[in-house]
Amino acid sequence: APDDVAARLDATLREEHGRVLASLLARCRDFERCEEALQDAGLEALDAWRASGVPRNPAAWLTVTARRRLVDRLRRERLGAQALAQ
Repeated sequence: APDDVAARLDATLREEHGRVLASLLARCRDFERCEEALQDAGLEALDAWRASGVPRNPAAWLTVTARRRLVDRLRRERLGAQALAQ
């Protein structure tokens, strides 16, 4: 049920927020970007988990997804800066 997924995501974020954020900060020392990536992963989790079910390890899912969002954001920013420089 959708409410079960939201409750599971909320519980996972409460329990794992610090650890996931720390792993992101190890890659990129920008707290705001890391927090945004984690929030993006949380929103993505709602849709994905409702469609496919809660993964066996929701914290790992959030960590991987947030890391991907962070890398995507950093890549877009780098490419945008390069385009402006040219």
